[in-house]
Amino acid sequence: MEIECNERIQVILPAGMGMSLHGGEWRIHASAVDDGKVIEDALSWLSGSLSDILVHKEKSALGAPMKTISVKMKGKQAELSLKKVEEESLDFILENGVGSRVDEDKFLHIRLRLDRLVQGRAVVSKNSDELVAKGKFKLEVYPGQEAIVVAEDFLMSLIEK
Repeated sequence: MEIECNERIQVILPAGMGMSLHGGEWRIHASAVDDGKVIEDALSWLSGSLSDILVHKEKSALGAPMKTISVKMKGKQAELSLKKVEEESLDFILENGVGSRVDEDKFLHIRLRLDRLVQGRAVVSKNSDELVAKGKFKLEVYPGQEAIVVAEDFLMSLIEK
């Protein structure tokens, strides 16, 4: 919508538009028996194949070999990644409250089911016992804004697009 004012054009964005993220990250902890290549391919798809997939080999608390597979994304790429999350999953997050998913540092946390992710589907985990890809996204929150409201508006904008 455009409004003419003193010979200047002012663009007013509807609620939920123009919001974005500063960046984001997906991280998966995999054991030695997991197929690392399949997980890397899934993260590559989820991140839009524009960032390097990092693999860090380490040992678990019990000494077993494991890998942390991750990808970091800048703002627009992080937003495009979250657009791949299925609408039903975004609805689930909104219906169950965003408050528990936003921390004091204004990060939005989302966990995707790993079994679905390797099938090319981004489905939010509803069970704490599932293997997951952990997502952490820095919200763009400015003075006078509430992080939870910004997160809700952002997630709703993903559904509306």
